[in-house]
Parts: sequence; C-alpha cells; structure tokens
Amino acid sequence: MCGRISQYRLPMHYAQRMHLKNPFVLVDAADRRPGYNLSPGTHPLAIYPDETIRAVHWGYCPQWAIQKKLPQTINARVATASTSAYFGVLWRKARILVPADGWFEWKSEAQANGAEPLKQPYFIRRADDEPMFLAALTSIQTEDDALVPGAGFVIVTAAADEGLVDVHDRRPLVFAADAARRWLDPALPPDELDRLGETGGVAASQFVWHRVTPDVNRAINDDPRLIEPLERQE
Repeated sequence: MCGRISQYRLPMHYAQRMHLKNPFVLVDAADRRPGYNLSPGTHPLAIYPDETIRAVHWGYCPQWAIQKKLPQTINARVATASTSAYFGVLWRKARILVPADGWFEWKSEAQANGAEPLKQPYFIRRADDEPMFLAALTSIQTEDDALVPGAGFVIVTAAADEGLVDVHDRRPLVFAADAARRWLDPALPPDELDRLGETGGVAASQFVWHRVTPDVNRAINDDPRLIEPLERQE
C-alpha cells in the first residue's frame, strides 16, 4: 500500500523532470515547506493534465459513500479502479500525478532479545535518486470541488514486485516521466490506459531502500533525519 510519502524538492524541480512545457504552480511558496513524512489528511503537491501544480487533500470519499457512513480511502487498486463504484469515473476523467522522492513501508522484524517482533520502517526511493511520479485519481478539478465533503485524491497501487523490500503486497504505481505524461493524457484510449496501468510502472530493480528511525511512525514528525539510513543515527 502507500500511506506515507516524502516530497521535499521544489515544485519546479518535479515539473522540469516531467519536461512540462508550461507548468504553473498554484501554491504559495511562502506557505510551503519540504515534506519528509506526508500522511493521509495532508495536502501534497499534485500535477494536473493542464500542467498546473496544486496542493490537494490526500483522502477521498464520494458523497454516496459518506451517506452510507463508509470510510475515507487513500489508495485505489489499479486492477479494479476502472470498474469500481468509488473510482470508475475518476479513472476515466480525473487522473493526476503525485510527485514524490520516496515512500515508506513497514516490515515486521524479529528482535535479538526475543521480544515481540518490531515494525521496522523503511524508506524506498529510486536508485538514481530521481523523483518518482505516483499515479493518482482525484475528485478535485476546481476550487469549488475542494469544498465538497470527502473531496481529495487517492494514490493508485499495484501488486508489489518480488524482491521489493518484501514488506507489503501492494506498492504505489510509480511512473517515469514518459509514462507519467501518458497517464495525464485525457485522450488516452481505455485499452492503452489499462496497459499503462498493468505494465507501465517502474520495475522493482530500479528502487533501493534502507531502514530508518521509528520516529517516522509519528506523522507529526517531519524533518530530513527521517529518511536517513538508520545506521548513520546509531
């Protein structure tokens, strides 16, 4: 799954890596700071098909689901999103990207003293240290949309490749720049969109990961130390 990301570079850095022609940042730089430990409920940057970069609420619940008292969701499975009652319309008409510098997963690890296994956090990033672009879906297209209860975005997840940390059976659907631009294309035919979701993601061999401090467990903690290899801190 994907429940915590890092997004600490400047918005224009992501735009340049995407090779956007006319990016426009709709975020006040004075109100923005690097995010090393962004969780659901926060407002990460998102890239829209019109090349605007906006801060969008992470989490989504459609109106009919609110009425049924169903919970907010933060992820959508790539294999079922196109036919899901929650995400079907968004899959066809409201695809965005969430740029990220990495994400966190937790792995249950035995302790030397025989105590209960510890949930050890790991930070996962691209081996070349380039930004990654996470496939996402949003209900927010206009400023008014953002005022609707339950409005926001979800990150699309795919099955975790064998060998990728082995911490969870799901991981974000991560695109490199070329595939990311195709994901944003509203004219992309449905069959090509499905293939992109199935085979267009960055392979596990392109990622590296390391153990990080358990301080990342608390969402209120947010500083560069949280993504540093744990061995440097001991």
